[in-house]
Amino acid sequence: MEPISISLSQMKDKGSRYKRLIIILAISFILTSIAAYFIFYKENRPSIWILIGWGIYFLAYIYFGFVGYSKEMFVNVDEFALEYQFGFFRKVPEKIIWETVTKVKLGFTYVAFYKKTGRRKVMEIGWLPYSKLKEIKNHVHSFCKEKGIEVEEAEYRKEPEFEASE
Repeated sequence: MEPISISLSQMKDKGSRYKRLIIILAISFILTSIAAYFIFYKENRPSIWILIGWGIYFLAYIYFGFVGYSKEMFVNVDEFALEYQFGFFRKVPEKIIWETVTKVKLGFTYVAFYKKTGRRKVMEIGWLPYSKLKEIKNHVHSFCKEKGIEVEEAEYRKEPEFEASE
């Protein structure tokens, strides 16, 4: 099969809503800092240490906000391995080599890879839009069929509905 690359950085929900959230949180943070400064100034307490702490926190907040927004998120599938990067805390993408996988379980919000060593690696994808979730699961399923890897799909069990007694 041909290698597949799914970019998760271009999702619709990430654009203006994320920027608006960052701006609202930054404004509320600044207003809270100003209020705290005036409260401590009126009580004649040394507020410079509080301002330094708040300043460092604010700079870290801005840094993580913009790094998180600009970080590349993706899922790449090829003949050799499945590679994915979600978020910005890990610098190196996760990689699952097909030769080490004995079974794959496709859950509703995850894909679990069972390795020959007996260990299990779970790729949580429940936070993605439904279309991306289905696309990833379909590609994983087709690659597993080609490689001869057992695929187990989670079944939805509907519980009997509660009947109101009259």
